[in-house]
Amino acid sequence: MDKKTYFKIFGYGLQLFVVVMLLIFAMSAITNSDQIDHWWEGVVIAILMAGCSWLYSLRLKPTTTKEKLTYGITWAIMIAVIILIITIPNKTTGIVFGSWSAYLIFLGVAVGPIVGNYKSVTPKIG
Repeated sequence: MDKKTYFKIFGYGLQLFVVVMLLIFAMSAITNSDQIDHWWEGVVIAILMAGCSWLYSLRLKPTTTKEKLTYGITWAIMIAVIILIITIPNKTTGIVFGSWSAYLIFLGVAVGPIVGNYKSVTPKIG
């Protein structure tokens, strides 16, 4: 991979972090809670994040499943590290890491690029 690709991976990881935070904020506004309390919240955010990471991986044009998985795992680790950097000094790690369903978000980001491992097939007419 060239240097440009690494910058794109890092940039998309930062964008995915912003999307995760916006989705957690939206869920907290919907449920009137400051953390992910219900299992379905983590599932909804994980599905949306899998779709986002899949779309970002398409922009990088990976050629193998290994590349897709590398992108997803890199983004999941980036998001977890950034969240920890923010929450540890504030002693608010329980907000994001308070329930098991919150970990589904990282799983969704990690496997999102390989879930959409198909090519569009358009039928030939005539």
